[in-house]
Amino acid sequence: MPAVYCFYCMVASLIAFIEASRYGLLFVSTLFGSPVVMIAAGYLVHIGQLDFWPAYGVIVAADIAGDIIWYWVGRIGARPFFERFGGYVGVGPELIEKLEDRFNHHHERILIVSKLTMGLGVAIAVLAVAGMMRVPFWRYLAINLSGELLWALMPIGIGYYFGNVSNLFPPSVRYGFVAFGFVVLIFAMRYALKKLAASEW
Repeated sequence: MPAVYCFYCMVASLIAFIEASRYGLLFVSTLFGSPVVMIAAGYLVHIGQLDFWPAYGVIVAADIAGDIIWYWVGRIGARPFFERFGGYVGVGPELIEKLEDRFNHHHERILIVSKLTMGLGVAIAVLAVAGMMRVPFWRYLAINLSGELLWALMPIGIGYYFGNVSNLFPPSVRYGFVAFGFVVLIFAMRYALKKLAASEW
């Protein structure tokens, strides 16, 4: 129960934070906290605190900015970085070698599937290896942007849908329902992505 209450407080604080800061800090929080931030933004669109198109544009821009950062980390010299710090983010040498082998033959497919599935559970590695393998930057950007335009609609839509459902609950328990929905969604996504990351894609 304390853990659920803490998560409830976090979701309520996150929604209040985005609501108060509007689009500028939505960009920053998306850069470091998507897709939970995207879902919260969808909920705020539903209750009229954010407009859909500006929120959608900011979310897409922030996620693409993150993709660009990790591409250049990989391009400039990711291997020493991951050899030293990879264990902290779940990116070991075996994973890098697996991704490099796949990128030699299927980099377009890997980037598209990665974007549409939150990075196959290993988003940072996928983005950095694209830079390490010298995937042409404009091709990389075009592929990721195409995927992002579709992907961003899903968490925003989930947040908006939760807003519809939450209207069925009294205001006193509404945030609790939204927090519970977030918990279920995140665990479901983590499970699915873990299975996908372990598969022979």
